[in-house]
Amino acid sequence: MKRLCLFTWAALLLHACQTTPVKSNGSNLENSTKYAYAITDTSQWTIAPQHNHISNALNVLKAYELGDTARLRSYLADTITVYYDGGEYKGGNRELMYALKEKLKLLSKLRIKVNSCETVQNKATQQERTIICYTQYYINNEQHADSTDLIDEALFKDNKITVWRSYARRYAHSGGRGLR
Repeated sequence: MKRLCLFTWAALLLHACQTTPVKSNGSNLENSTKYAYAITDTSQWTIAPQHNHISNALNVLKAYELGDTARLRSYLADTITVYYDGGEYKGGNRELMYALKEKLKLLSKLRIKVNSCETVQNKATQQERTIICYTQYYINNEQHADSTDLIDEALFKDNKITVWRSYARRYAHSGGRGLR
């Protein structure tokens, strides 16, 4: 009798620990995730099928690296908005080229290493954004080798860049505003 009771308890315990698989249709998976915030942008971003914007954005970086502002300017719309570390510029591309020439004077031996690049497209608005992740190596004002990790985002209209956003991460040794 003790063996039968022990066997019954073991069988019940084993049965209680097993879970039955839930049949899944696509909506069960979507509704099961709870987010900490409500997401208001319901647009869907997909990888863009064409690669000409990636090429143009990388050509802008190469022209910047080489200090070739005439070539860089050829990829920009007449009026451009640039958001950069600590500020923004809205205006003509000619004035922007003057400012870039001045900045490039402060960076010697500038070299860029691109880590990744992708163009995404919003299905609803057909807007495309090219995102580039890269590291910029240079000699700083104190004549020390330095680097900055950047993520840049370019928005296009008529195959010309109209908005350029640059997000920089400086390391503690670079004199940036990061944690020390």
